[in-house]
Amino acid sequence: MIKNYPGAVALVTALFLSALATCWFAIWWFLGARELQALEFRYQSMNQVSAAVQALANDAMEFSRRNPAIDPLLQQFDLKPKVASALNPVAPAAPAVPTAPKPR
Repeated sequence: MIKNYPGAVALVTALFLSALATCWFAIWWFLGARELQALEFRYQSMNQVSAAVQALANDAMEFSRRNPAIDPLLQQFDLKPKVASALNPVAPAAPAVPTAPKPR
């Protein structure tokens, strides 16, 4: 009976293709939403670790005010600037730009 109506065949085919595309997009959206949740979890974990490390660094800096023996360790991890000493002078590097002679 459907063979007598070519328009019906086209509509059923369009309906089937539409349902197939809808299923594909639903699966694609579901997998994307799951990946987004995983990324949000990783982002929150990284923020918590960053906050903990920052708090630890702040505590170490506060402790170094009362006990300067920790300063070499803080300087090793660039939390505190290195101090110039007689044995280890730290001087800023001067740019090696040749200067042109001044006109007379």
